[in-house]
Amino acid sequence: MSLPEEDLMVRIAWLHYQEGITLSEIADRFGLSRPKTTRLLDKARRNGIVRFYIQAPNAHLLSLEKELKDTFHLTDAVVVPSSPSLDMVYENIGKGGAILLHRMIQRGDLVGISWGRTLRYLADNLFPKDGVEDVKFVSLAGGLTVGSFMNPYNIGEKLASMYRGECYYIHAPEVVESPDLKDFYMSERVNQKTFEMAKRARLSLLGIGVASQQHSTYIRAGFIDWQDMEIIRQMGGVGDILGQFFNIRGEVLDLELHNRTIAVPLEELRKMPNVIGLAGGEHKVEAILGALRGRFIKILVTDEHTAQKLLRKHTQEA
Repeated sequence: MSLPEEDLMVRIAWLHYQEGITLSEIADRFGLSRPKTTRLLDKARRNGIVRFYIQAPNAHLLSLEKELKDTFHLTDAVVVPSSPSLDMVYENIGKGGAILLHRMIQRGDLVGISWGRTLRYLADNLFPKDGVEDVKFVSLAGGLTVGSFMNPYNIGEKLASMYRGECYYIHAPEVVESPDLKDFYMSERVNQKTFEMAKRARLSLLGIGVASQQHSTYIRAGFIDWQDMEIIRQMGGVGDILGQFFNIRGEVLDLELHNRTIAVPLEELRKMPNVIGLAGGEHKVEAILGALRGRFIKILVTDEHTAQKLLRKHTQEA
């Protein structure tokens, strides 16, 4: 899948004229030849997209992307249109993530994945890329105990089939009943190998959860109950990544739950390159802000209204 030509022209024009990036660098970023990049820029001028400013409906999204990158020291950001429908917000974020992954993925890549609604939408909107195959996808955490369209097993299988690759799973639930049971699962050789693969992932795709009795996927999955969530909230918890909860400053909470959670630790995640967080919606602003401040993600895919609220809240609290 490639960007629509008009969107591509807008992005090339913005990067060249607004951010001062050379055409050679832009060509490399989008996987284009230098002559084609030049032709698209010329066409943007002829079509009136470039005048004394960039004239396009979504040009303001590019400005938000740059502000997010500069403010939170991200390597990249993608901002998609918002919607009154929360499900449509998730779908738009999934589509934006699919375009980003399509641009970044390479032949023989190793890609870490979690689970969630936005990742499912990403998988549903992904298309094959010429010359890219033999891609390995690996779970960054255990799975759900019931079948679900957003289970890592279903998402991983769909992604792997897109690139004639394979998916490697952690054979355990994400949350177990005791630390001893976690040690048992982690002692399995197949799980040890999968975790080592996960830590080597060149790209990673993650959802960002919210510490809320109403919206938490961990309550819906049966991993925790509303009383557990109340304790997490009282401790200042705002969100989670891979089942590990943190506060709005990005500090990981000291929870007994984490001793029973089977996932790549957040301190390891910080060391990994190209960790892409996909999340949006007003109810997730504090969770995303905590993830950004904790440096758990390097790249953010979110919607316009969430991006604006993130920047506003961060500035107010600075």
